[in-house]
Amino acid sequence: MTTQIRSNDEDIDDQLYNRQRYVLGDDAMKRLRKHHVLIIHAGGLGIEIAKNIVLAGVQSVTLQDTINTSMLDLATQYYLCEKDIGKNR
Repeated sequence: MTTQIRSNDEDIDDQLYNRQRYVLGDDAMKRLRKHHVLIIHAGGLGIEIAKNIVLAGVQSVTLQDTINTSMLDLATQYYLCEKDIGKNR
Protein backbone atom coordinates (compact mmCIF):
# COMPACT_ATOMS: atom_id res chain seq x y z
CA MET A 1 0.00 0.00 0.00
CA THR A 2 1.31 3.43 -0.96
CA THR A 3 0.40 6.48 1.07
CA GLN A 4 0.68 9.82 -0.66
CA ILE A 5 0.42 13.31 0.74
CA ARG A 6 -1.29 15.81 -1.53
CA SER A 7 -0.50 19.47 -1.12
CA ASN A 8 -0.56 21.98 -3.96
CA ASP A 9 -0.76 19.12 -6.49
CA GLU A 10 2.49 17.60 -5.23
CA ASP A 11 2.54 13.94 -4.19
CA ILE A 12 5.17 12.46 -1.93
CA ASP A 13 5.47 8.72 -2.42
CA ASP A 14 5.53 7.40 1.15
CA GLN A 15 6.80 3.99 0.08
CA LEU A 16 9.80 5.53 -1.71
CA TYR A 17 10.61 8.44 0.63
CA ASN A 18 9.36 7.21 4.01
CA ARG A 19 12.67 7.54 5.87
CA GLN A 20 13.49 10.92 4.38
CA ARG A 21 10.08 12.26 5.33
CA TYR A 22 10.70 11.40 8.98
CA VAL A 23 14.13 13.07 8.96
CA LEU A 24 13.48 16.10 6.74
CA GLY A 25 9.73 16.57 7.05
CA ASP A 26 7.13 16.94 4.32
CA ASP A 27 7.72 20.65 3.72
CA ALA A 28 11.42 20.09 3.05
CA MET A 29 10.64 17.15 0.76
CA LYS A 30 8.23 19.28 -1.27
CA ARG A 31 10.81 22.06 -1.61
CA LEU A 32 13.50 19.55 -2.58
CA ARG A 33 11.37 18.20 -5.43
CA LYS A 34 11.32 21.64 -7.07
CA HIS A 35 15.10 21.98 -7.37
CA HIS A 36 17.37 21.49 -10.36
CA VAL A 37 20.97 20.57 -9.52
CA LEU A 38 24.12 21.04 -11.63
CA ILE A 39 27.15 18.90 -10.77
CA ILE A 40 30.40 19.92 -12.42
CA HIS A 41 33.03 17.18 -12.75
CA ALA A 42 31.63 13.67 -12.73
CA GLY A 43 34.60 11.95 -11.11
CA GLY A 44 34.22 9.20 -8.55
CA LEU A 45 33.02 11.58 -5.83
CA GLY A 46 30.86 13.66 -8.17
CA ILE A 47 28.99 10.65 -9.51
CA GLU A 48 28.34 9.33 -5.99
CA ILE A 49 27.00 12.73 -4.96
CA ALA A 50 24.82 12.78 -8.10
CA LYS A 51 23.39 9.35 -7.24
CA ASN A 52 22.52 10.47 -3.71
CA ILE A 53 20.91 13.69 -4.93
CA VAL A 54 18.78 11.75 -7.42
CA LEU A 55 17.71 9.34 -4.69
CA ALA A 56 16.79 12.31 -2.48
CA GLY A 57 14.11 13.23 -4.99
CA VAL A 58 15.19 16.46 -6.71
CA GLN A 59 13.40 17.35 -9.93
CA SER A 60 16.48 17.06 -12.17
CA VAL A 61 20.24 16.61 -12.08
CA THR A 62 22.61 17.78 -14.82
CA LEU A 63 26.16 16.43 -14.99
CA GLN A 64 28.84 18.53 -16.71
CA ASP A 65 32.29 17.09 -17.33
CA THR A 66 34.81 17.68 -20.13
CA ILE A 67 37.33 15.01 -19.11
CA ASN A 68 37.70 11.86 -21.20
CA THR A 69 37.23 8.47 -19.58
CA SER A 70 40.37 6.64 -18.47
CA MET A 71 40.91 3.13 -17.18
CA LEU A 72 40.92 4.50 -13.60
CA ASP A 73 37.37 5.83 -14.04
CA LEU A 74 36.04 2.30 -14.54
CA ALA A 75 36.72 1.51 -10.87
CA THR A 76 34.66 4.39 -9.50
CA GLN A 77 31.92 5.01 -12.04
CA TYR A 78 29.34 2.27 -12.34
CA TYR A 79 27.85 3.50 -15.63
CA LEU A 80 31.12 3.33 -17.63
CA CYS A 81 32.63 0.31 -19.37
CA GLU A 82 35.82 -0.38 -21.37
CA LYS A 83 34.29 0.77 -24.65
CA ASP A 84 33.89 4.25 -23.07
CA ILE A 85 37.65 4.76 -22.57
CA GLY A 86 38.73 7.88 -24.45
CA LYS A 87 35.17 9.22 -24.72
CA ASN A 88 33.80 12.12 -22.71
CA ARG A 89 32.49 10.87 -19.40
